[in-house]
Amino acid sequence: MRWGAMRCLYGSGWSVRLKALAVDWLIWTYLPAAALYYFRGAIAGLPYGRWLYGASIPVGLLMAILLQALGTSVGERVAGLVSEVPADTVGFALRRPWYRTQVGLTVALVCLITLVLGWRITQINLYNVFTRADRMANMTDRLLRPYWPALGALVEKMIETIFLALMATVIAIPIAILVSFFAARNLMHRVTAPYGTLAVGFVFAVGGAWLASRLVDWALAPLAATAIDVVLVRGVSKPLLMLVGLVAGAILGGRTMRHLIESGRHGATHGAVVLVTAVLGAMAAYVLSSFVAMVGYAASWAIFVRELSPWPYVVLAVGAVAGTGVGWRKSAGDSFPLGQVVYTVVRFILNATRSIEPFVWALVFVTWFRLGPFPGMVALMVHSIASLGKLYSEQIESIESGPLEAVRATGANELQTVVYAVVPQIVPPFIAFTIYRWDINVRMSTIIGLVGGGGIGQLLFQYQNLGQWRSVSVAVILIVAVVMTLDYLSARVRERII
Repeated sequence: MRWGAMRCLYGSGWSVRLKALAVDWLIWTYLPAAALYYFRGAIAGLPYGRWLYGASIPVGLLMAILLQALGTSVGERVAGLVSEVPADTVGFALRRPWYRTQVGLTVALVCLITLVLGWRITQINLYNVFTRADRMANMTDRLLRPYWPALGALVEKMIETIFLALMATVIAIPIAILVSFFAARNLMHRVTAPYGTLAVGFVFAVGGAWLASRLVDWALAPLAATAIDVVLVRGVSKPLLMLVGLVAGAILGGRTMRHLIESGRHGATHGAVVLVTAVLGAMAAYVLSSFVAMVGYAASWAIFVRELSPWPYVVLAVGAVAGTGVGWRKSAGDSFPLGQVVYTVVRFILNATRSIEPFVWALVFVTWFRLGPFPGMVALMVHSIASLGKLYSEQIESIESGPLEAVRATGANELQTVVYAVVPQIVPPFIAFTIYRWDINVRMSTIIGLVGGGGIGQLLFQYQNLGQWRSVSVAVILIVAVVMTLDYLSARVRERII
């Protein structure tokens, strides 16, 4: 009766049961691992210390299976495998308090261990809280007596901070709007393309960009010993020519494949599909192996070839053979879900970029562009593009589908659908998100200066390093005043526009 109608929803699939088991497995793997981590100092010197953490995985699986057999588990409750019995049928006598149920005890145990472990990791020390307050009296005294002569320099830097945030937001808006349409599932899931034309165009595009890069290097090599700034010329010409090669290659490849299809030579068309897919397989193997070598071994493809030859070429050959097998089963007219691929790639880039804080981006761009407000602006711009792109795309995904269907019913293409059915619905929320991002950028720009990204944060960091706490006090007062003022103004603007 344990697995009868009183517990489980009849006919529930194995995917749901596996989900329940995975949740319980994760919980009961975490609990012993967390307990071991709490005593990590004691087991650090043991020769089998690391094996204890690994043992928590099978232990967690055994506990999950055992507890699911004994009663209602957390995983089963999360997966919806527990049937809800009406109270008027069974009666309130069967309703036990939470501390007498497996779910309640498990949740309580997880919360307790997490709280204890968090207390230990964060090294909370209440003794210092109550016995060392006098040590900050000197700093607090100076913070409460602002050094107002420093206000002039701070106001100048505050203006720099405001425009730093303004330029980052203004430049990010059009890019984020463009990207957001490619990151909206409801717009991209309908976009498809013929596989043959797309595959050949992609390979030709990559080849065109590669040839353009090599052409620039070849053309500028004889000029290295002249007075011409070869680095500047290369830095400007290579991206432009690679973009030209990319577009030209895509157009040439697409037209070549369309010509083959229209000519009716099915053998040549299928052979081209197989060949191009084999090249794509080798390219995928190259990208994957380069990523593994970079992340796993801190090496590049060149080091991979030098140290492990001929295995890198074996990897490429395996990729080409796999691509040949896939291409043999493909035809040039097969529909390829281009929109879904673009959506996945764009979403991944946005999430990865957004997960890196502007503080870290500022470190990268300060190394690239040197100290000043420009690297700080670029850092905020990159993070703003990712954040606004996500917010914009989610707003596009939540629009009413009625206008979309109505416009499509008239025979409009995707671009016309976006212009007449999507844009009118997204303008007000886009404005709200943009103003909100402007507020965030103003606050973030005060921190960007700590790593040399310009603005008032850079001067604040200097005062702090020199122990000039009275000047720090003026900087803090100015930052709070500006942020509060801009927040008030932006709120009034939102009320007027939206």
